[in-house]
Amino acid sequence: MNIKVIRKVLVVLLIFMFLLPGASFARLSESERLEKLVKMINKNQSKNLKTFEKKAKDYFFGVQKPDVIETLIKEFPPGDTVAIIIMSNLSKKSYRDIANMRKSDKGWQDMANQLGVELKNVIKEVISFRSGIG
Repeated sequence: MNIKVIRKVLVVLLIFMFLLPGASFARLSESERLEKLVKMINKNQSKNLKTFEKKAKDYFFGVQKPDVIETLIKEFPPGDTVAIIIMSNLSKKSYRDIANMRKSDKGWQDMANQLGVELKNVIKEVISFRSGIG
């Protein structure tokens, strides 16, 4: 086989190896994307809840009261806490109402629809939170 052909085949294989994982994330529904982000935050931040609490209070300073964050962290994993706070901020609805929806096992899409927020905006804010807390 010709060296040029082998190189081309290798380049194509490398491109597929690096692009397919990103493409599979893009094919997820918005609800699935948010759930995946929430699970990532849960996994990474559950190890030290005190540190997460401080980061969340710093990030949401002026937007959400510290006692609200403390209350949510006691009731929900970190990722759910973040999504609930963001949905509350975007919808201007009480965090308690949103927390109750989540406790009743409502999905993120159903919650967003009921609150009148677009899930893509929630996802954008969750991604911003993740990058903002390091």
